[in-house]
Amino acid sequence: MGNRILFAGTPDIAVPLLRALHERFEVVGVLTACDKSVGRSSKLVPSPVKATALELGLPVLQFESLRTESRAAVRELGADTLVTFAYGRIFGPKFLGLFPNGRFNVHPSALPMFRGPAPIQFTILKGLLKAVISLQNLGLGMDEGEIWGSVEIPLDGTETTESLTVRVAEEAASFVPSLLEKVFSGSLEPKQQEGEASYCTMMSREMGRLDFSKTVLENHALVRACYSWPKAWARVNGSDIAITGVWGDFGYLSSPDSCEGSAPGTVISMRKDRGIGIACGDGILWVSALQLPAKKELDFKAFVNGNQWILKAAFE
Repeated sequence: MGNRILFAGTPDIAVPLLRALHERFEVVGVLTACDKSVGRSSKLVPSPVKATALELGLPVLQFESLRTESRAAVRELGADTLVTFAYGRIFGPKFLGLFPNGRFNVHPSALPMFRGPAPIQFTILKGLLKAVISLQNLGLGMDEGEIWGSVEIPLDGTETTESLTVRVAEEAASFVPSLLEKVFSGSLEPKQQEGEASYCTMMSREMGRLDFSKTVLENHALVRACYSWPKAWARVNGSDIAITGVWGDFGYLSSPDSCEGSAPGTVISMRKDRGIGIACGDGILWVSALQLPAKKELDFKAFVNGNQWILKAAFE
């Protein structure tokens, strides 16, 4: 008898994996976050995973807490295997005990690196040359379970959290089902995590503040890690401005243009092929997109057309 999978997930990143699992295994139900009101409207909006589950004709489970009611619903479905990807809640021991055939979690990092809720953002933030997706056993400790396998995604330094999330979603949908087939057949053994653990936190707006005394690489990575949320920013002329795009890849970042003699934060020049140049601790950060408070995001050429002052500005 094959594994009867309960899939737990919530945001867009989990949708391709849900579709892939549905094609190759018996998914008997989907656990996802409760519907939420979006914007000023009081209308409740389902999660992307819920919308996909309904499209596929799968039973959907939604609970404010994973207690007695939720466990009874899982038992009624007859699920014996849990696969989770970005569900958003912690599973307790009684809930995990419902799945004798395995509890698996997809985590986008080379565990034990970046245990926690924002591994994709931290992969970019730390300037890593590759992203990693791991399939692990789900235990009671945060992301501490044994590893069944992993896959690498090479990075070139242009990725944002938004674009890398799409790539991780696609790669997980390809990698995880094939690996699970090996796990279910008994032809694979998990390995203990090796090395010192590191942890990541949810990115906050304050974490997105740029410090131009730091290196071009650090600021470049922060802009990309914070896009499309919470967006990196800096203060100029007494107001905050979001820096939403930067030019260059790891090749440029390894040897950035010189800004010798210019104080960090000073706008040096504009290049039509690169953007607005801002002095950093070791060179020039080329900004390709900006956004004023309560305004639309603009590419640097459109921004300069309406805000010539930026070319003589100095960021705090």
